[in-house]
Amino acid sequence: MVLVPLFLRVVALTLLAATLTNAYIGIVVPWNITAGQTEELTIRSGVDASDHEARKRFNAYRVYLALEPPGWGSGPVCWLAWSVPLDTDRVNITIPADAAPDKSRIRISASLYKRGQSHVNGYSYSSRTTLLGANGTWSQRELDGWDSSEENRISCWAYGCTRRCHMKYYTGDKTRYSDGSSEKDLDACVDQCLEDLDPRGVGSRSSSVAATTCILVAVTAVGFINLVM
Repeated sequence: MVLVPLFLRVVALTLLAATLTNAYIGIVVPWNITAGQTEELTIRSGVDASDHEARKRFNAYRVYLALEPPGWGSGPVCWLAWSVPLDTDRVNITIPADAAPDKSRIRISASLYKRGQSHVNGYSYSSRTTLLGANGTWSQRELDGWDSSEENRISCWAYGCTRRCHMKYYTGDKTRYSDGSSEKDLDACVDQCLEDLDPRGVGSRSSSVAATTCILVAVTAVGFINLVM
C-alpha cells in the first residue's frame, strides 16, 4: 500500500477538480453532525439539466467524509454514499463513531462520476462542521501527514477498522512499511475489514433475506387459506 503526503494530495485533487469540469458540487452541512445518527444533507451537483455534454460524462456523484488530522489539510478518506443520482439533492448520511475522534472538525466531500467507470472528477468540499459523539483515535500515520488514497475503495463503516490495521503495521517509515511481509500483512488486514464491513454487501444480503422471508410468508399464507377452505 503506497502512502501519499496529505498536503500534496489535497493540492492535486483541488487542481484536478478545477481542470476537469466547470461543475461545482454545492454541499450544505449543519453546524454539528452527531456520529451514528442519520443526517440529511443538501447536495447539488451543479450540472444543469440543459448541459448535455456534462451529462454524457457524469450521471451520479459519490459522497465522502473528509478528515483534517492535527496540523494537516482536509482530504477525503472514505465514502459515505456510494452512488447518488445526479439530480438528487437530498442525501442521508451516517458517520460511524470510530471514523474520527470526538469533536473533530470535518468536511463532507463529493465528486461527480459516471457509473461503471473507475475514476471520479476531483472533489468539492463543504464548509467545516464538528463531529460529536465520536470515539475514534488518530493513528500515527495520520498524524505524520500520510494518506492511503483509497477513499473510493474504503467505506466509512470500514474506515475505523482499516485505521487499526495501520496502527498495527505502520512503523514510522513514511515511504513504506518495515518490510515486504508487513505490507502484505497490512493489505490482508485492510482487505478483511472491507470484506466484513462493506455496507453494499451487507445491504445486498439483507435485501435477499428480506425477499426470501416475504416469499415464505406468502407461501405459508396461501397454504393456510387452502387448508381452511
